[in-house]
Amino acid sequence: MERGVLDIFPDAIVSVRPICDGGSGIARVLAEVTGGKLKRVSVTGPLGLPLDAEIGLLGDGKTAVIESASAAGLALVPKAERNPTRTTTYGVGQLMCAALECGVSRIIVGCGDSGTNDCGIGCAAACGVNFFVDGQKEPLSAPNGGDLLRITSIDSTVAESRFSGVEVIVACNLTSILCGREGTSRIYGPQKGATPEQIVFLEKGVAHFVDMIFAQRGLDMSFVPGAGGAGGLAASLYGFFRAKLRYSIDVVDEHVQLDDYLRMADLVLTGEGQIDDRTATGKVACGLALKAKRYGLTVVAIVGGISDDHEDIFYNGIDAVECIAEGPTTLEASMANAEVLIRHAASRVMRFHYKTAKPTEVAI
Repeated sequence: MERGVLDIFPDAIVSVRPICDGGSGIARVLAEVTGGKLKRVSVTGPLGLPLDAEIGLLGDGKTAVIESASAAGLALVPKAERNPTRTTTYGVGQLMCAALECGVSRIIVGCGDSGTNDCGIGCAAACGVNFFVDGQKEPLSAPNGGDLLRITSIDSTVAESRFSGVEVIVACNLTSILCGREGTSRIYGPQKGATPEQIVFLEKGVAHFVDMIFAQRGLDMSFVPGAGGAGGLAASLYGFFRAKLRYSIDVVDEHVQLDDYLRMADLVLTGEGQIDDRTATGKVACGLALKAKRYGLTVVAIVGGISDDHEDIFYNGIDAVECIAEGPTTLEASMANAEVLIRHAASRVMRFHYKTAKPTEVAI
């Protein structure tokens, strides 16, 4: 984008700021902007196989960032094996425990891009929460989405003691809930590989888990804003660790400090893989755009694709959309040539603005 801007308007001052939601990249971005570092940890992946993931240790020396996508992300599950009744967030809990060993007192968990629908019971189990099934003396090990309906009792004593005094913050989409027509299984299950029958099964499992938590802790998490994040991972963090559920863009902005750049800008460019009906429900592009509107700025989104149901973005800060496609193409071709296509799209945007507003400072 920056090169595309300068191709047309070489005298422009371009401020490029890293920004993300709770999905892939949050650990790297926050470690980078705070002068922190990344720590590699061996964990159990969503399919139960070992893999290496990273913790972001921020420059304050007190905060760790856990990226759930790095241990339980959809990208870690081959398309032929996508079945959220079998995937687990166990590796996310292992990352949280590894963060404790680094001496942090604050853990930010980014909930996004997950390949799981286990309500975070895998994560909780790795942290010391025991989930029992009738007739079994030993708790479930690395439980997954298919285990939700089997749980008959829960003991969270060890986990609560282990994380006592640790502030847990969940960076998520607050429009994501556990149950109902907009519940996490129904909305996100299909993209994780769930069949219609599996979605019904998962919904029953989520409802059963909600009932278990209400019976044990008096918390009704059915419609808690954000609790559906990462297939319900946010729910376990909220229920067992008293986590604060917050919009990802606000958590990230505390460290990136976008206002310092927006107040000096004339034009804002942002982007997304595909603009659709979910973009305006707390996604990063509209989150940034709404912040830009405080300063009366024009916001243009440069995107890979535009769905038929994207109109809500125009009521949530984005003024115009430019697609990178330069003719009939495929997703694979767009991804393979993304760098060039994005540059060209940014140039097209600047040709229009150069003829009208002639911006001198552009925030990307």
